[in-house]
Amino acid sequence: MTRVIVTFSLVAMTALLLSASGEAQDKTEAEKVPKTEEVVVTATKTPTPVAETGSSVTVITREEIERRQATDAMQILREQPGTSGIQTGSRGALQGQLFIRGGNADMNLVLIDGMKINQGGGSADFRDITMTGIRRVEIVRGPQSALYGADAFTSVIQFFTPRGEGPFSAWAAAGAGNYDTTEERVGMSWGNARTGVFFEFDRIDTTGILDKNNEHRNHTGVLRLDASPDKDLEFTATGRFNQSRIEFPTENEGDRLQPILDPRQFNENERFVGTLGGRWKQSRWLEHRLKAGLNVEDRLTRDPRDVPPDPASRPPEGTRNNAHEHRMLLDYHATLLPPVFRGLTPTVVVGSSYDAQKLTQRNRPVTTRRTNADREAHAAYGQLQLGWIDHVFLTGGLRYDSSTVYGPEITPRVALAVIAPKTETRFRGAWGTGIKEPSFSAEFGGATFAGNRDIKPEHAESWEIGLDQPLFRGRFEVGTTYFHNRFDDLISFISSAEGFRNIQKAKTQGLETVLTLRPVAGWRATANYTLLDTEAMATAGVGGTAFVRGEPLLRRPQHAGAVSVGYERDRLNAVASLFVRGDSIDRDFSKGGSPRVALEGYNKLDVSVAYVVAKEWLGLKSVTWKTRVQNLLNETYEEVFGFSSPRLSFLTGFEARY
Repeated sequence: MTRVIVTFSLVAMTALLLSASGEAQDKTEAEKVPKTEEVVVTATKTPTPVAETGSSVTVITREEIERRQATDAMQILREQPGTSGIQTGSRGALQGQLFIRGGNADMNLVLIDGMKINQGGGSADFRDITMTGIRRVEIVRGPQSALYGADAFTSVIQFFTPRGEGPFSAWAAAGAGNYDTTEERVGMSWGNARTGVFFEFDRIDTTGILDKNNEHRNHTGVLRLDASPDKDLEFTATGRFNQSRIEFPTENEGDRLQPILDPRQFNENERFVGTLGGRWKQSRWLEHRLKAGLNVEDRLTRDPRDVPPDPASRPPEGTRNNAHEHRMLLDYHATLLPPVFRGLTPTVVVGSSYDAQKLTQRNRPVTTRRTNADREAHAAYGQLQLGWIDHVFLTGGLRYDSSTVYGPEITPRVALAVIAPKTETRFRGAWGTGIKEPSFSAEFGGATFAGNRDIKPEHAESWEIGLDQPLFRGRFEVGTTYFHNRFDDLISFISSAEGFRNIQKAKTQGLETVLTLRPVAGWRATANYTLLDTEAMATAGVGGTAFVRGEPLLRRPQHAGAVSVGYERDRLNAVASLFVRGDSIDRDFSKGGSPRVALEGYNKLDVSVAYVVAKEWLGLKSVTWKTRVQNLLNETYEEVFGFSSPRLSFLTGFEARY
């Protein structure tokens, strides 16, 4: 508790220091802070104001990403309401996972420009996803399978590549920091009403936080092309290529518990995500959208034999795993706008999709079994949005999926938002169901265990109610949401002979509270707090210490929250962000049976400062000095038991824009 008080005090002190530069601002600036109505696409597949969705939605804007100087996606995602993020050690660590509303890390559907990037079975690793080429993120909490099908179990997270706009502009940035970290980024943008081009590339290198075998590098290139022959016809192509490598000297027990670190173990990943999209507005009341996407991922994990820590029985060439996985998606939907009738404004979405996945996996030594597996799913879906005199908004959706894995599934969802005329109080609620498809290993088996071709998907049923209230002409907003999830048919490993079965159940419930403050122009402050309760309900005698009936689920803190205070004026932009994570339960893999242990919570304070040192200088539009400091309090903490996390780290450098 003392650390929390001290940390919050430091944030307050930072805010006071920032305010010193703003004391002389005119009173006219404080009369009223303009507030724009945020519009989202992910919640309904149509551009819809957040207030009309009835859903729990978070939008991370381009301005917030730039203010935070966020490079890694995990850096900013883990601080959102209802979200708990973990990494096994330093930057780029093998696990970069998000638990949303108490669900498992493979229960979030992740999209880049509408393309699913989840591996088969829902896994989505955020460790090498950077914010390069990303100018907007939308998070819709709760099951969204009624629109998106399998894996939209507890949330949908969508990253958007921006359209090239305005006169030609180019930028280059470079920075360096401790842990021998360097970051470089270049990009360009240009566009008009007919054409747009956007490109960005970044490179990240660091030696990591450990003395042995902990280097990480990450290269990402992003391209978007737009063509609009006329205002009713648009074509878009996006491509994102990522290449990363992480050297990790640890096994399951982590660097703090493993007596001898492995000097040569590493993992390399390559991923390409591409989309082709088209929009045709056929008439005032009918619009067509078509999206084709491809996600290709190659993964290599290699551990040459080193005795110790590897056993002498390991083959001389060590172990090697190669996996190639690709996913193709084709989605079409039409949006219909029937006439307004007695104050009712309807919007109808009808669509269909095709999703194909393939996995090829090779293990070494060669005595292990190879995997060649593929599967596909067809779906049809529909959604009706009804708005009544700008105060009542009802959304209902239904989807039918037919999969070669689990057969037919029907998933409905309903959401309602009611806005009071004078106070602008928004009452909202939602109910829905979700499905998560089994992994390739659960269906087809692995090197030493059998597959289950009769495996079913996991099922979720969720409901939530919430209230949002703006005060003082929009300068202050408060929102709170209660949610309840029930997860059935959870998949668990039984034995080598039986493989996986649908035998477990769990429930999660909690409260999310979000505060937003805009006191005067230039100032901003946000805070969120999540109270979470999780419980394993049925185990069928399987699960060991990982899944214990009546006990909380692992690595989900009961208390978590974040506070951010920022200031922007003239040439200065600064923000201080405090993330507080409460105690949770983990396992100690260094002991027999992997007993449960208490994992102490932590506080992490990050500060970002940007100052424009020159404008219109030597042909450049601007030159900006940027500095990012993470874990300013130099806190010692673990996100996963036994794995060290970065202490105080900083990066400083310059960005030039032309």
